[in-house]
Amino acid sequence: TEQTSKEERELFVKRSSTIGKVTLLTRTFGRGTDFICRNQQLLLNGGIHVLQTFFSEELSEEYQIMGRTARQGDSGSYRMILLDKELEWVLGSNWNQILPKIIGTNLYSELHKERTIKYEVKCKSKELSIEQCKKEHNLSKEFMKSIIESKIEQVKQFLFIQNKGPNINTTKSRTILLMDATGSMSSLLSAAKDTVCTMFERVSIILKEKGFDENCFEMQFVVYRDYDCGLDKILECSNWESKGSNLRTFMNRINSSGGQGNEAIEIGLWNAVQEV
Repeated sequence: TEQTSKEERELFVKRSSTIGKVTLLTRTFGRGTDFICRNQQLLLNGGIHVLQTFFSEELSEEYQIMGRTARQGDSGSYRMILLDKELEWVLGSNWNQILPKIIGTNLYSELHKERTIKYEVKCKSKELSIEQCKKEHNLSKEFMKSIIESKIEQVKQFLFIQNKGPNINTTKSRTILLMDATGSMSSLLSAAKDTVCTMFERVSIILKEKGFDENCFEMQFVVYRDYDCGLDKILECSNWESKGSNLRTFMNRINSSGGQGNEAIEIGLWNAVQEV
């Protein structure tokens, strides 16, 4: 695992390239680890055989794992063995209905097609996020320039805007974004993270047009998972935020997991009722 010391890691990698050894590794070692076989009998037997036991979110990772065998022109082989339940993230919540229809020779091509669709959605969301970060970056550069040039008013204005909270004397509009954060929702969760600031920007424009304080709109991001995920993972909630960047900071810590048990949507709805 990643906790293994460098010396032990090198020893395990060297031992894994010998006859009769079965080595279990985390996905981290699927990139950049050289399993070079110097055992001639093993090479005559076909070389190192790599088994991948999960379906990669990105094709590049799959190629990297495949490349852990047959290093430097040596013989080698590769195969992927998957647990049907763990395909929920790529096939969706009704994976058990879809899988029997595609199982067979076209299974991989169908999985790859769905993976590509999810990856493209993720990339588009990232592009939006990059554009939003560019704006914040440019504002920060202007702030630093104002400090260097001793433009105190611009410095004060920037700090005022960045630290301004909601107006407690203004009627608030609050929205709870409740999401399923189990394994099958990974692509939607990623898209939500990258587009939340766009939502705040559009709400801000509408509020200004209607003559309202732009900070009167607040949002809370809440995710629920399975009942067997542990107390700290069943439900995770952000604070009420009036700035998209603050909410995104919280959302970036949230990852999808689980999906094999009963989903705790009741806990999510209960929390929403408590917040209203």
